[in-house]
Amino acid sequence: MQKSSSPQEVAELELALEKSRQTPGFRAGLAFFWGLIMAKCLLAQWSATVYQIPINTGLYVWALSVGGSGALTLIYAFILFRELPRMPLHGRIVSATWLGCGAGFVVLAVVAVAYGTFSIFLLPALAAVLLGVGCHIHSVVTRQRLFKFLAFGWWLAALGLFTQPNINSLAWMALSLAGLVVLPSGWMLFSRRKAD
Repeated sequence: MQKSSSPQEVAELELALEKSRQTPGFRAGLAFFWGLIMAKCLLAQWSATVYQIPINTGLYVWALSVGGSGALTLIYAFILFRELPRMPLHGRIVSATWLGCGAGFVVLAVVAVAYGTFSIFLLPALAAVLLGVGCHIHSVVTRQRLFKFLAFGWWLAALGLFTQPNINSLAWMALSLAGLVVLPSGWMLFSRRKAD
């Protein structure tokens, strides 16, 4: 004989299902948004440097774009996660993985820019390696094959980016972001909306 569920158990189950449904959409939305922002910034930096456009790209391209986008991301994440009191374990692992990859990249960027330890044009290749690691762990935890293919795509892109540590690496990284972040996350968002 099957035991009937209490209204509280049903509510908890509905909340768990809603969390598992909203969190991946949130990640795909963030990936799409940040992929576009970073591709735009990289192309703007590349264009300003190659065509010698007299603009302070540090302030008008990077600081404004990353600062404004970061603030919007934090507000959006705060609103979403306030409504979702407990994230499932796989969601926490995936979030921690991407946070760790992002923190690692920030450390590398500070070392390259502030200390000049290595060329800043190696940053796209190093970012591609970290994105590949993040996609690989994401694919293992969530069992989504798409991320395994994206991981290999990022590692191939990294190999190409390491061969040319010059200004053109910015343009190639922008194209890689478009093909390996913006298009797949846009497809995930579109197919999710179509399913709803």
